[in-house]
Amino acid sequence: MAMQLPTDTQHLRFETRQYELFHRPLGQGVARNKLAVGAAATGMWAPVLFLCGLSPLTELGPLLYVGPVAGFVVLGTRLDDTGLMHLIGWLDALRVRAPRRRRVIDNPLLRMATDRPAQVLSVAVHAELVPPGGG
Repeated sequence: MAMQLPTDTQHLRFETRQYELFHRPLGQGVARNKLAVGAAATGMWAPVLFLCGLSPLTELGPLLYVGPVAGFVVLGTRLDDTGLMHLIGWLDALRVRAPRRRRVIDNPLLRMATDRPAQVLSVAVHAELVPPGGG
C-alpha cells in the first residue's frame, strides 16, 4: 500500500476526456489515459498477429485483434485501493523480477582487503608509573 502524503490530494489529479474520435461523438467521453493505453497495446499487439500471418479480415481475425487489447485495457486501467491503475502494479512486479541493469558497486576497501595478504602491524608501547610529586 502506498503511503499517502498530506500534499497528495485528489484535486491535483485532473482527468481529461476525449469526447470525439474521428469526427464521431463518444457520448460522455473516454478518459484519455485509457485511450493512450489502448493505442499503445494495439500498436504492439496488431503487428505481432500480422507477422504471424493472421489477417484481420478472417473469421476469428476481429476477435483476436480486438479482444485481448480490450481485456488488457479494461483490466489494466482499473484503479486499485491507492488510486493507481493496475498497470503500474504489473509494471512494478515485472521490474522486481527482471535482472538489474546496473552493476552493484561494492566497497573497494573490502575488495582490497581480500586481494592482498594481510599486513601485520605491531606497535610496542612502554609505560611507566610515576608517583605524584615524585620524580
